Amino acid sequence: MNLRRFAILVTWTIAVILITGVALFVFTYGDCLGDAACTRVTNRNFALIGGTGFVLYWVVFVALVRNWNRDV
Repeated sequence: MNLRRFAILVTWTIAVILITGVALFVFTYGDCLGDAACTRVTNRNFALIGGTGFVLYWVVFVALVRNWNRDV
């Protein structure tokens, strides 16, 4: 793997980490103070954001690697 492709993968990884982190902070920040509905929504948001970030990261990662392997 050449340096350019490695830099693209590192940039993609950092971007997904930052975007997911910001989304988690925005949509799950705050204390629910024992409110069951608030806790349920916060947990749901965490699962949706975390799952979406995970799946999106790996779909793009695999697509990039497959595309680069075709160039050989």
